Amino acid sequence: MIDFAKLVGEQMKVHADLVKDALAFAHVRYRKIRIKKRSGGERVLVQPAAELKMVLAWLDAEVISRLPISSVATAFRPGASIVKNATEHRNSLYSVRVDIKDFFPSVRTNDLMIVVRKNLRTLPSFVGDSGFEEFVRRGCFDRDGRLPIGYPTSPAIANAVMYGIDSALLKLVAGDPTKFGQARLTRYADDFVFSTDKAGACSAFVHDFQQLLAKTISPLLRMNTSKTRFMSRAGGSTLITGLRINQSGLVRVHPTYRDHVRLLMKHLSAGTLNGDDVPRLIGHLAFVEHADPRLFTRLSFRYFEEIAKLRGR
Repeated sequence: MIDFAKLVGEQMKVHADLVKDALAFAHVRYRKIRIKKRSGGERVLVQPAAELKMVLAWLDAEVISRLPISSVATAFRPGASIVKNATEHRNSLYSVRVDIKDFFPSVRTNDLMIVVRKNLRTLPSFVGDSGFEEFVRRGCFDRDGRLPIGYPTSPAIANAVMYGIDSALLKLVAGDPTKFGQARLTRYADDFVFSTDKAGACSAFVHDFQQLLAKTISPLLRMNTSKTRFMSRAGGSTLITGLRINQSGLVRVHPTYRDHVRLLMKHLSAGTLNGDDVPRLIGHLAFVEHADPRLFTRLSFRYFEEIAKLRGR
């Protein structure tokens, strides 16, 4: 059996005992960060200790990053963004957004190992060692074998584990244009979006998606039906990863978000902006510039001096 602490230590130029401790105390040394959701409640992120992050960085470079990812996945990969995800659907008339219930915790150690075993030819030989699964379980998963939200390796593991479902759905919608029309499909983390030019195709997609999940054992997922949203471009209800696609097929930030940024800019111009809101406004402007360039241009014309000062120009 391979001594993975020694292997990682040699390649990362650190003492093997440091790696052993990182793995031994992985489920003890961590920090929880609670973030409030806009919809209510909170999301709990788990931040591993610095020593474990080093081990995870090695594991990601050597194994996880080499696993196949479907083109359906539009998050947690180079060049990905919520703007690109939304843009994929801007020409479609109808769309549906489908959410997976407890997505990250539903991914288990065995789900990753199944993918690893299917790709042994393209991975280092040590993944076939009898101790590799325990190494992965200790490093990448929580004490119950679930994928933690907040670990640096979790997004890439989720994408790799979802390869089978992503590919099956893509084959499904591309293989029957009479049923699904000219369809587009993306997945941003646990958020699937199917869009089409054919009326009624969205309902057919949700039905077939549910059937696929019902007969899929790994990963074992459930659809969060309470969050399923049917949308239409003509009705102005198309909202994808927080961005709105208007009736002309243009991607824009949500009107509520737009109005909030405008209000902050008015306070900044009047000198009444709370000091704590300054860094938030800088972040909002960076997002608007990326997601909605037209809005940023309008804001720049009106608040040129204020934006220049914010950015230190």
